[in-house]
Amino acid sequence: MTNMRKVLTDIYGFDKRNVLFMVDTDPTSIRPTGGNIAKVLEDAIKASKAGDILYFHFSGHGGQIPPESGCREDDGADECIYPTDLNPMTDDSFRTLLSKLDPGVIFSFVSDSCHSGGLLDSAELQVGVGEKDEVGPETESTRAAVAMTSSQKTMNAKELPVSSLIEHLSEASGHEVNVGTIRVTLYELFKADASPTVKVFVKNMISPLEEGIPEEEWGKSYNEVGISALKELKKVWDEKTINNDDYFHSARTVNGPLHFSGFANTKPAGQTLPPSTAILVSACESDQTAADVQSATGAYGALSNAVEIVVRKYNGKVTNKKLVNDVRALMVQEELDQRPCLYCTDDKVNVNFLTGVKYQ
Repeated sequence: MTNMRKVLTDIYGFDKRNVLFMVDTDPTSIRPTGGNIAKVLEDAIKASKAGDILYFHFSGHGGQIPPESGCREDDGADECIYPTDLNPMTDDSFRTLLSKLDPGVIFSFVSDSCHSGGLLDSAELQVGVGEKDEVGPETESTRAAVAMTSSQKTMNAKELPVSSLIEHLSEASGHEVNVGTIRVTLYELFKADASPTVKVFVKNMISPLEEGIPEEEWGKSYNEVGISALKELKKVWDEKTINNDDYFHSARTVNGPLHFSGFANTKPAGQTLPPSTAILVSACESDQTAADVQSATGAYGALSNAVEIVVRKYNGKVTNKKLVNDVRALMVQEELDQRPCLYCTDDKVNVNFLTGVKYQ
């Protein structure tokens, strides 16, 4: 990430005062928690106007949260990034934030994390392979176009397994957590700062409690996983020291371009964001993991390193299409399984990465 900050200032001419560096290893830095990241993005989006450039680069854990509603139709998984406090940010988080972005602002998002393909679901797949084996029309062969220096490197996946998330949530909350109570516990810990995905889930799951449906009838509508969530919520609901109106306020009032079923990986119908809203460069496809590289000179994300190499090779004058295809070639050269993807509208494919300039 330090190298990418240098790319922004040295190659693209950003003023250092306009580059906010959030890292969990520096006590003087703003901690990159889910709430802090969302607040910084929200403030930047509010302050931006047509012609401005916004760039968001995340390097860290990614993962998939399994379905928990207990309904037969709920069979997906929520792809997300995990900030330092493991308060996940899903596609709902970014869709809600970006719904307020001026369409004339150039917003680029590089997500160096596992399962990052499709995090901005308003954008079209241009380079790479999608969830249904769709191949982006601008995908080129993956021959090596530039060189990566290799020297006794160790590759580690950046994925945070569900078991590790459960372990962390159990420790943070002080009670047992399992598949069924992940989202409920995330809401317990983060409430207003929880992702819209979590809030919508809780909003739906408290309906039987609001309607006074007795526990012995829950099995008619929910399986064991959903009942587990309901039981955990009922503990809060029945706790006399907790004001339910206050506790569930953030869930009940959640709003935005969302699918309100509470099912995992569900998208709202129709066009939810302006078609030119954002550009996503993902470290991998949605069902892949991304590598963290340990070398003699330190640790870095494989995507972040490859993006820096390609940008510096062309001195910043590289299109989104060329950048991602060259980065994919580097992954092949390094014998990494991850395949980065480019998501954007057709008019953004051949414009310059980050600046949006179109060269003749």
